[in-house]
Amino acid sequence: MEEATRQPGLLEAIEPGLAAFIRALPKAELHLHLDGALPWARLRELHPELPPAPPFWAPAHRYRDFGEFVDEVATYGSLWLTSPERYGETLSAMLVEAAQQNVRYLETSIHLQKAVTVAPAAEILSVLRGVARDAPGIEVRLFVGLCRDDGERFAREIDALLACDDLDGLDLHGFESIAMQDWTPRVWQRARELGKFTKAHAGELGPAAHVREAVERLDVRRIEHGVRSVEDPELVALLRDRGVTLDVCPLSNLKLRIVPDIASHPIAALHRAGVACTVNTDDPFFFGNRLHEDYAVLATELGFSRADLAALAANGLRAALVPEAWRARQLAEIAALAGAA
Repeated sequence: MEEATRQPGLLEAIEPGLAAFIRALPKAELHLHLDGALPWARLRELHPELPPAPPFWAPAHRYRDFGEFVDEVATYGSLWLTSPERYGETLSAMLVEAAQQNVRYLETSIHLQKAVTVAPAAEILSVLRGVARDAPGIEVRLFVGLCRDDGERFAREIDALLACDDLDGLDLHGFESIAMQDWTPRVWQRARELGKFTKAHAGELGPAAHVREAVERLDVRRIEHGVRSVEDPELVALLRDRGVTLDVCPLSNLKLRIVPDIASHPIAALHRAGVACTVNTDDPFFFGNRLHEDYAVLATELGFSRADLAALAANGLRAALVPEAWRARQLAEIAALAGAA
């Protein structure tokens, strides 16, 4: 998102040395929805009737509930995501933003229900792969998000996706109030057999039991959100012992009322318990956040030290789907920064 149209960032309000440390950390974005990262300046060029900034960028804005958020995603997505090329332009803007946040590795997902209204998902992925291939300094992996009730409605599209070389993996999206259906473990297992990575949203809108279900029934080692795991000490121990990573989105959780304030966020307790947590923006267009700001609030509101922030950044790069030599270089850079601090 363009700095000129945003609210003042949280990073600028903290101690300059800490801000410089956050900027310098090599980072991963593991939980970033393309549908939630629209390029505002380009959108306003096409729709000049839109206001100078969307209302949900206001720092005090909170969504009434997840349904209101989904409605906003659908409204703005219908204005912009109308062709595979628009998906590609969105990723290009995301990569510019990622470079400004010193992101070295990025995973992004497209939402299948929206994508199929535009073009075959494989066609969109092909455009995205071309954009990703030209991104210097950033490793990009492409995911498709399936909702919990997509299995029967989109069975043919899912089969085509699993055969697509441009697809790196699957994510489970949507309302957690929908029970996990029997097709999901079968598709997740088949995806892994075909060399795709699998992860799942759980423990954001739903209870800790949904995180356990994703780990034990879907056999995933990456949970998107997962913050309500803190409600079940036995589950926390399971996540730690199995090396499950939680891709946490602090400011997203605040804006969606998952937590009443950042000071109450479970990431601190999970981190102290030895669960691998990462820091991510989720849907930065709809939450008005940048990755540096998510790191900053952990320091200012939850007392995370520079060593803690470095550990979170390292967790992201350990979870990345990259060659080991590349990972080792990034981790060495983080260790040098932490040592100097």
